[in-house]
Amino acid sequence: MITYDKVRISSVRVDDDYYDSKKKKRIKYTKPKVTKKLLFEDSLYDLGELYRQIRNAHDRDPYHKIEVTFNTTLDY
Repeated sequence: MITYDKVRISSVRVDDDYYDSKKKKRIKYTKPKVTKKLLFEDSLYDLGELYRQIRNAHDRDPYHKIEVTFNTTLDY
């Protein structure tokens, strides 16, 4: 059985520009602003649970990218 340890699911939001109300136009950042929000952190025991957590993260934050990191171990 494969177990998934240290599963971290994060939402990643990248802002390239912003609206300046005084100049009344959009202004680009020199470096994009990256905001990460942790949605889930735990260990999982099978692929079905991992799929459900990723699907849940997409349902909670559907408009931004989802980043998933984990370690796997094979148990006999």
